[in-house]
Amino acid sequence: MGEREFDRWRRDWYRWMAFTADRRVLTTIVLLVGFTTFGPVAGALLPSAKNPLADSSPTISLVSALLSGTFFLFSIVVTLNTLFVSQQQHPLAQQFGRVQSVVEYRRQLETVVDTEHVPAEPEALLRLLSGSILERAQRLEEDLGAADFELREDLEGYVETLAEETGEMNRGLESAEDTLDVVLATIDYDHDRQIHDLRAIRAAHGDELDDGTAERIEEMLRLLQYAATAREYFKTLYTRRDLADLSRDLVLTAVPTAAIVAAFMHFLTDLPDSNLLVVAVEAVAFAPFVLVATYVLRVTLVNSAQRAAGQFVVGDDGGDIEGIPDGD
Repeated sequence: MGEREFDRWRRDWYRWMAFTADRRVLTTIVLLVGFTTFGPVAGALLPSAKNPLADSSPTISLVSALLSGTFFLFSIVVTLNTLFVSQQQHPLAQQFGRVQSVVEYRRQLETVVDTEHVPAEPEALLRLLSGSILERAQRLEEDLGAADFELREDLEGYVETLAEETGEMNRGLESAEDTLDVVLATIDYDHDRQIHDLRAIRAAHGDELDDGTAERIEEMLRLLQYAATAREYFKTLYTRRDLADLSRDLVLTAVPTAAIVAAFMHFLTDLPDSNLLVVAVEAVAFAPFVLVATYVLRVTLVNSAQRAAGQFVVGDDGGDIEGIPDGD
């Protein structure tokens, strides 16, 4: 495997582990790896190990602590769900205001892009926004063909970067199947820097721009703000969905885990002296904690990798969506 193929494989593997993998599947894989490492492998390497169920063994203390932690996690989930549901209970006027803000957002966007209807699907909406922004930028570049050399050079660099980010985002949106895919596709689309650079070009060359060009730049700025707002909204929807999925999966995992571990503790004296049995029970006891870790890690990575919408350009310029340098 060449260096480029290895880097691509590493990026794909990291992306799958950190973002796209089903959290339940990833949890199962982690537990199976742990069981294999501390079960058959450890048993073969340490054949003379003492009875894992002996009174002096830390097994009993570990399993008891994990059982207590499972009940604690379960109580946390119930509390969080209660708070989440209570936050969704708003007065009628506030609920109406939320719906009205979405309608107003769509109405204003339809005015800017000059269409009678904008799509409701996230991927189609973002493609419409990015396409409209790039189209206006390219038209602006054509209109300024005879302008000052420095202005044309700045604008060409801006359009080149914009086209590259737009193409990368649209390729991700083409295969998007859910909100997470939409969010991942937009991570490297840097609205803040695009807004900042376009405003800098307008400020530096304001005397050379006629009224039509200035109006087109203003439309681009508005569209970039609409795109940034839409992305932040979709990221909020993804975060809410992932946390709801975590609560559901944790409940479905914690209940059988507690039952299995409690049965193990209850019939401890009647169980055979088996390292595989002990490691299997410990793996089951760890399941709720591994599940929480996989969900929290993904939410954290998504929210930390995606640039926040705003008028300030912050964050690391050199990373991609995985935080791994590009191997190409």
